[in-house]
Amino acid sequence: MPGERITLPGPFEGMSSTFVARTQHPLWPSLQLVIWKMDDGTWSLDALDARQEIGDTAPSTEVERMNNLRTALLGRP
Repeated sequence: MPGERITLPGPFEGMSSTFVARTQHPLWPSLQLVIWKMDDGTWSLDALDARQEIGDTAPSTEVERMNNLRTALLGRP
């Protein structure tokens, strides 16, 4: 869900991000275009398979996800 906080695995271990959106990838129809706002302030646009492991999702309420998304997009809740 948009606004979920994700702790990333592998070479990005220890980094977190906020999930912003996903849609069908415009170039590779078998993949999804996934957009993240990284905690370091950068944006990440990834082509991912729907079954691909993305990391650990922190439990959150609808209000927390809304505040996370506002912070990611606007810099404040």
